[in-house]
Amino acid sequence: MSENSRTLEAVKFPRYERRGLFMGLKWYQLLLLAGGVLVASVASAANGPAGLFASGPMWLALMLLGLLQYSRIPYPVWASHAVLFFYRSVAKQTRFFVRPERAVLVGRLSLPGGLGNLELRRTSRGESFIIDAPGKEALAVLRCSTRSFALLDTEDKAWAVQAWSRVQAGMAQRSNVARIAVQDYTVPYPSKALRDFYEHAVPHRIGDTGELTWGECSYEDLISAAGSAMSHDLLLTLVVDTAKARRRIKESGGGLVGVERVLRLEVEAMTTALGTHSVKVEGWLPEDGILDVLRGAFDPAAVAVPARTSAKVGAHPDSESDSESKLSSGPMAVEEHWTYVRTDSGFHQTFWIAEWPRQKVFPGFLHPLIYVGDFRHTVTEVIRAVPTTEALRDIRSAQEAHETRRRINTRFDRPLTREQKAEEEEVAQREEEIVAGHGDVRPAAYVTITAATLEDLARHRQELESAAAGAFVELRLLAGQQWAAFVAGALPFGRGLR
Repeated sequence: MSENSRTLEAVKFPRYERRGLFMGLKWYQLLLLAGGVLVASVASAANGPAGLFASGPMWLALMLLGLLQYSRIPYPVWASHAVLFFYRSVAKQTRFFVRPERAVLVGRLSLPGGLGNLELRRTSRGESFIIDAPGKEALAVLRCSTRSFALLDTEDKAWAVQAWSRVQAGMAQRSNVARIAVQDYTVPYPSKALRDFYEHAVPHRIGDTGELTWGECSYEDLISAAGSAMSHDLLLTLVVDTAKARRRIKESGGGLVGVERVLRLEVEAMTTALGTHSVKVEGWLPEDGILDVLRGAFDPAAVAVPARTSAKVGAHPDSESDSESKLSSGPMAVEEHWTYVRTDSGFHQTFWIAEWPRQKVFPGFLHPLIYVGDFRHTVTEVIRAVPTTEALRDIRSAQEAHETRRRINTRFDRPLTREQKAEEEEVAQREEEIVAGHGDVRPAAYVTITAATLEDLARHRQELESAAAGAFVELRLLAGQQWAAFVAGALPFGRGLR
């Protein structure tokens, strides 16, 4: 699509590359394969055919472990996940129970595992940002709103797609921005929530007869007949690499003051860029806004309540209420299983979009995933900008791997498959776009579903997989990594697994 084109065109996504050192095999696969060949050679040299046959189970298992794959993932990767999960289970790292009697450091979030190192800081204007000192990152969470892409006409859709490409290109030019994460939280609200809001926001006017008017009666009947309503909350997490921005932070005053000023400049730049995309940034979330998002993720049964008074910009709650809010924002209990995570009042499963559509699709193809079902789910896309030098180096590595594969296929008189040709064409297209001045980004998308029971979770999973088929994407359950996947897909921390 050209820069000035107002025509919506179909796009094609590159496939997830699985390059290896030799014949598409990773170093650990080659090591297992070499170990199997070595065992077979030594046994055959020592005891002849009898030794080769006796050691068959060992060298055959090593070779198969190095060659075979399940769901296009090598067996050694599955084995490493299983061993790590078993170790964490034995070490009691898959369960977390809050202990109210323990003191919580001021500014720390009461969260399990390594998330307990995150520090929540308040800016001079009342917003809040999160400091990840071990990861050398600072992040801000922005609440955004926009018109539904599905309701736009063709020209407006084409303009929105071009604007979003410019947003990503601008992000690639700012080296301080490590990642951005766009999250769509879909939360069902029962009809009781509608009535509570109506009674709180609309004063009842009773006429001289002491009865409601015809319009008010009709609205009351409409609310009574309404079922659950789906609410979409759009959040954007901006992650700044404090190590790369060290010079700018020092020039801005150093310490937390410098971090705040650099982060504010990046937020303002992102706000301006999103404005060209017809996305309105409603605000930089204050402390209570972030805590409410965390509370809703861990406790989905919590009903939305009116914003606290301390959520207003410029408000400063006292230390007692501040510590209580930090304690209540975290989960009371977390239990991680192989295929799901259980928190206070919900069961969660997180999926990774392992394959984007292999055929050409029009923008908006993810609508089936975003608007699937009447259950709580979160669609997250983590976008990482790749520096131009790193992107070109990766392209050269891919071209060398493809050339090596061509030589091997020529030597063994094997034809080049259509899939391999498509990979080479996509690498050449990426190089042309980077040379033309476009930025390179790496997206990773996750979908988290939530239910009150395991039976409902299984039913929601079936609905989600059906919707994924309609969106032409392949979902993969991140077995053995559900807690890390939950953090990446359901929490506004801008983290990713891949």
